[in-house]
Amino acid sequence: MADKLNTGNTEQVYNVREDEAISSGVALVLCVLVQRGVFVAGFSITKELLTIHYSEYSSTRPVWELDFFEQLFASEPLLAVREKVKGVFLAGDKNLVVPDELYAAADAEAWLRKIHFVEHSDRVAAFAMENDKAQLLQAFPLNIVELVKINFKRATVLPLQEYQLEHSDTQSLHLQCFITRDQVFATLHNYSQLLWYQVFDYTCAEDIAYTFKNLCKENYIDAAKLHLACTTVSGSEYDVINELTRYFPSVKSGNGRAIQSRWDPAVCLANQLLACVL
Repeated sequence: MADKLNTGNTEQVYNVREDEAISSGVALVLCVLVQRGVFVAGFSITKELLTIHYSEYSSTRPVWELDFFEQLFASEPLLAVREKVKGVFLAGDKNLVVPDELYAAADAEAWLRKIHFVEHSDRVAAFAMENDKAQLLQAFPLNIVELVKINFKRATVLPLQEYQLEHSDTQSLHLQCFITRDQVFATLHNYSQLLWYQVFDYTCAEDIAYTFKNLCKENYIDAAKLHLACTTVSGSEYDVINELTRYFPSVKSGNGRAIQSRWDPAVCLANQLLACVL
């Protein structure tokens, strides 16, 4: 992994092997937009993960700062050939899950706007959750949505939660959590049944543990038996996951395997997202 600062932004690079020309073998690209950063993964023609690039900017600047995303899209080498970008995942924190039998587009959007502060200019979109017979509503800044459309016309655009909601594990009582520098996207399933879903901010691992412990208490779940499947946006969140092992014995990477390196959870994220667009 290589870290560097560039005009106030932090960049991290992970390559599966030491090879300066590794990016030349990239044939498929996925990216994830989080509120202050962009995760980009490059795969070979045989769908082997080759490299991950992650860039973010300081928390002192506003979320979804358009200039950052415009400049990143223009300067990131993995995004240079737009046709290679097969999927763009939006990690928006203004969400609402509505069962199909209650869903009406206008009413559901009104509910979303009552629950979250949604700008009039924000774009509200619905995504079908076929496994749970429900709709996931997500509000996202319109200028970011339009920027994605302009730059990646052929890419499939999905909410980040797609890999958690529609491609969940089949084991009992498993909690999937995607961790960024300051947010957690979490779902609790019992086999394929969705029991709980939440996006929340955190400042330290104890905040995450507190939320999950309360979830266990409210649902009469033995925390010692709860499986945590963790993915991350970069190698930096490894320390947070490591801290979580103090509270939950079964903390694994998103694929259920032991976490052996800082980048294992981010590598797992890339592979799980690829499965959503192929």
